[in-house]
Amino acid sequence: MACNFSIPHYREILESALENGYTFVGYDDVGFLSNSQKACILRHDVDYLPEHAPAFAHVEGELGIKATYFFQVCAKPYNLREAGNYQVVQGLHKLGHTIGLHFDPTWKPHAKLEELASLCRQDKAVFEAITGIKPCEIVAFHNPHRFAEMVLNKEVLGMRHTYEKVYFSDIKYLSDSQGWYEGCMCLVFTSRRYPVIQLLTHPYIWPDEPSSGFIEDMAHLVQARTDELTDHLITYHPVCKRNETQFRARIAQVQEEKRRRWV
Repeated sequence: MACNFSIPHYREILESALENGYTFVGYDDVGFLSNSQKACILRHDVDYLPEHAPAFAHVEGELGIKATYFFQVCAKPYNLREAGNYQVVQGLHKLGHTIGLHFDPTWKPHAKLEELASLCRQDKAVFEAITGIKPCEIVAFHNPHRFAEMVLNKEVLGMRHTYEKVYFSDIKYLSDSQGWYEGCMCLVFTSRRYPVIQLLTHPYIWPDEPSSGFIEDMAHLVQARTDELTDHLITYHPVCKRNETQFRARIAQVQEEKRRRWV
């Protein structure tokens, strides 16, 4: 299969890792690796569309791989208390994957370095209250470029995170966030050029069938949430339900009016 961002190729990437001698490990295992061991920390940041995560877990389960899934508690596109998202987290936990907090401190304007650990503990408490699952010790910052000077290659007193030097620059860090930086991961694993890798993926980028690129992925994301909200209102709001045809037509009209303004 050609290299692309799709679930079938994700399977091929993991198969390439296994075929080339890589072991999948957790964050706590890094300090115990031998000098000759090839290893990969497999991390998924669930920024949007939690419903995409089980497809990853299905592939990983068939290959005997465990990963760490990081979820937000205050994401604009989703919340953990919504039934479907709650069930996703529960399902991943039952499969033996590690569940962690995808931490975004920017809800508090001008949050200071010395506040991060406290804010993180608050989010972890909310996470556990919602899901009944205690998130793992280590956290993954969401969009760390917004406060890079505080966290990248830095230790934060009172908390552990995935951008500490030991995980970010002492080993190879690779992410799919804007496309692969050094070619497709299947080729990186085949080359065996890096003994230890932290591999970050974002499930919303990986559909069942490959898309034309990142912008198409984001457009599908927006449309998925639009359709979801539309269906929710038709199901539960009596006025929208009684006027479903008119409601859908008006939504389509509004979208077309916006499209014409942008063309």
